[in-house]
Amino acid sequence: MRVAVAGWTSLWCIALFACGGASGSADSAERSEDTAVLAATRTLTCASLQVESGSIGSGQTVQGLHTQTLSGTQDSWTEYVEFFPGTSATCTYALPADVGAADVVAAEVGINYRGPLKSQMRWLFEAWDYTAGAWVLVGDNTFAQSWRWTATSLALTSPQRFVSGGPVKLRYRTTSTADASLLDLLVVRIQVAASDAGTPTDAGTPDDAGTSSDAGTGTDAGTPVSWEGVQSFTYQLTNYPQGKLDTIADSKFDLAIVELSRDGSDGWFTAAEISALKAKGKQVLAYFEIGAIEEYRPEWPQVPDDLKLGPVAGWPDEQYVKYWDERWWPIVQGRIDQALAAGFTGCYLDMVVTYEEIPANSAGTNRADLARKMVALIARINQYAKARNPAFKVMPQNSPELVDDPAYLPAIDGLGMEDMYWSDDNACDEGWCEENRANAARVRAAGKLVLSTDYAIQAEHVADAYTRSRAAGFVPYVSVRALDRMTVNAGWDPQ
Repeated sequence: MRVAVAGWTSLWCIALFACGGASGSADSAERSEDTAVLAATRTLTCASLQVESGSIGSGQTVQGLHTQTLSGTQDSWTEYVEFFPGTSATCTYALPADVGAADVVAAEVGINYRGPLKSQMRWLFEAWDYTAGAWVLVGDNTFAQSWRWTATSLALTSPQRFVSGGPVKLRYRTTSTADASLLDLLVVRIQVAASDAGTPTDAGTPDDAGTSSDAGTGTDAGTPVSWEGVQSFTYQLTNYPQGKLDTIADSKFDLAIVELSRDGSDGWFTAAEISALKAKGKQVLAYFEIGAIEEYRPEWPQVPDDLKLGPVAGWPDEQYVKYWDERWWPIVQGRIDQALAAGFTGCYLDMVVTYEEIPANSAGTNRADLARKMVALIARINQYAKARNPAFKVMPQNSPELVDDPAYLPAIDGLGMEDMYWSDDNACDEGWCEENRANAARVRAAGKLVLSTDYAIQAEHVADAYTRSRAAGFVPYVSVRALDRMTVNAGWDPQ
C-alpha cells in the first residue's frame, strides 16, 4: 500500500473566524461558538477601503487584505494593513457577475488578526444589514492571541440581508485609543445554490481510457454533489483495531477515508460495516489506486506484464501501470463496483501522480497527453459510478494542476492533497509547493471540497497546518505518513 509523497510545504499560518450578526447597538454577536468553514464557497476580496476615522499605515493598500501570508509574529509591512487607535474603516465586496443576491445561501468572513487581546482593547467586525438599514455586530477579537497572527472564520447568518441591497460591506473599528491592530486577511466567502457544472469534454476514447458505453451520461458527471457538514476528517489505511472500524465510528470526525479492504487485499469492508459508520453521521470514502498496483492486491494476477511500467520509487512491491489501456479498466471498474456495493459515500483515488512520474513517452506521446489520459480515466470513473448512484462522490488525490484541463472539474466532487504545508515535520517552501496550493485553491473556488493531509507531530507544525489550511478554505488533517492510526490533534480535531 502506497501513500503518495508529494513534498509540498511553505510557511504561512492561517485560520478563520466564526460568529454571527446582531444589532448594531448590541455588545455581543449572535453566534460565536465555533470556527466552522463553509465547504463550497467563492471568495470575495475588498474592492475599496474607506477610512472614516483614524488612519491606516502609510503606503499600505487594500491588497494587503486579499490573501493571508503571515503567521506567528511575522511582520512584512506591505502584506497587511495596520489600523491605528480610534480607527473605523469600511470595505466593500461586490458579488461576482454570475451570482445574484438570491443565489447566496451562506456566507462567512475570513480574518487573520494580529494585535492586542480583547481584554486590552476591543476591535469590532460589523456588516451592513440592508434589511435593517444598520450596521450589525458580527464579532470581535475574542478569538485572538496577544500580538500573534490568529485567524478564523466568522459566519454571516441569514446572508440575504447582507447582499440583497448592494455589495457586501464590512466595517472594522474601535473606539479605544489603547493601541493599533493589524489585518493580513479580510475577505468574504459566499456559498451559492448548486447549479450544473457542465459535462466532461473528453471522457476518453478506446485507446486512452476505454469506451464509455457503460459509463452513464455526461450530465451524470456534471452535477455537483453537496458535502454537507464536512468540517473535519480522518484518514487511516492500515492497522484497524481487530480489523474493525469501531474506533473511527466512535470518533467525532465528519468524514473518514479508509481502505476498500481491511487487510489491503480481499478482506473487503462490508455494507453492514460501512452502514454502521454512516449511522454515526460519517461520510466514508473508499481508498484505492488508479495509476499503480501493489503485488499483494487480489487483482495483481489479472494485470498483464506488458501493462506494468516498472516499480514505483521507494515502493519495490508496487508497479506503475498503463492506466490508459483498456485492459486496466476492468481492475478500476471492479474497485468501483466493490465500493458501490459496500455503500461507501464515494471513492478516494490515489496514484493520479503516475502521469507525472512515468517517462513522458510511455504512451508514445508526451506529458500533456498523459495528463489528458489521466483526466479521461477520472471522468470515466465519475460517469460510471454516478450512472449507478448519482450521489456517489469522486475525489482524486494530488496533482491539482489537472485543473487546467477543462474536463477535470466536471469529473470530480472534491480534491485530496498531501503535504500542503508540512511533510514529516519539514516545511515545504519550494516553488512547486506554492503552485500546488494555488491550484488546490482554484479547485475550491470552483465549489469543490478540498481536504489537506499534512504529516507532522510537532505541536507548532500541527497548529500551523490547521490554521493555514482552514484560512484557505480547505478542511485539514494532520497525522503520520504511515496512516496506520486515527490521529486526534487536541485543540484542532473534534473530540
